[in-house]
Amino acid sequence: MYGDTHYELAAVRPTPVVRSLLIANVAVFAAQIFLDWLTRGAFTREWFGLNIEGVLRHGRYWQFFTYMFLHGNLWHLLLNMLVLYFMGPETERGMGSSHFAALYLVSGILGGLGWFLISYPGSPCVGASGAIFGILGAFATLYPRRPVTLLVFFVLPVTMEAWVLVTGLALIELASLVLGQGGHIAYAVHVGGVLVGAIYAAVVFRWGRDFRFRRPQMRVLPGGRSSAEIDRILDKIAEHGMASLTRAERDALEKASRR
Repeated sequence: MYGDTHYELAAVRPTPVVRSLLIANVAVFAAQIFLDWLTRGAFTREWFGLNIEGVLRHGRYWQFFTYMFLHGNLWHLLLNMLVLYFMGPETERGMGSSHFAALYLVSGILGGLGWFLISYPGSPCVGASGAIFGILGAFATLYPRRPVTLLVFFVLPVTMEAWVLVTGLALIELASLVLGQGGHIAYAVHVGGVLVGAIYAAVVFRWGRDFRFRRPQMRVLPGGRSSAEIDRILDKIAEHGMASLTRAERDALEKASRR
């Protein structure tokens, strides 16, 4: 999905939190199908989808969390998981697993809260889109100049810098929200999610810590001690983020990327 050179397939394999989220979303969707069939839709509609009446009348506040693991259909799930798979790993490496998990949950919850505050009682809100847009916002904040290739209509490849792509998507979502292009799409969730993701990454990494931007790093390198050392450094990034690296580790990573 990335348009940058020297970016190996091995480098986008799921990181720990991304892998767990992929498994959790797919497993919950399978359970959702069965339980909705068993309860004639009440599982999603009344209990675990984000429902205004459920929260206000019945105090089901857990819906702000559970709604982001439910989906309207297989296509809805597939689109969200594709973005998580391609954009999530490098975002997690840059932020560290703990911050990435927090980003995912906070973006989803606050995106759902935004939808809740401006919507009217009706169909429940479901989907990981708020959390996914949070990842997009964080990615564009951490790697604003990174070329990203988007397949328009799944056929026409268009490459642009990450900040341009995400800003464009955010403006489209905001315009749709303001103009009332509602339908069955929760634009408020998307807008809230991307704002939370961008602010989280900006506050914690751009402004609050010494985050140095890197091109994607190759995971597949020539054999020997240098390859093992780079693997160790990449594992450290996945767990603690780029800011945890020593100057020597940063230099080693930079030299490996040139090779």
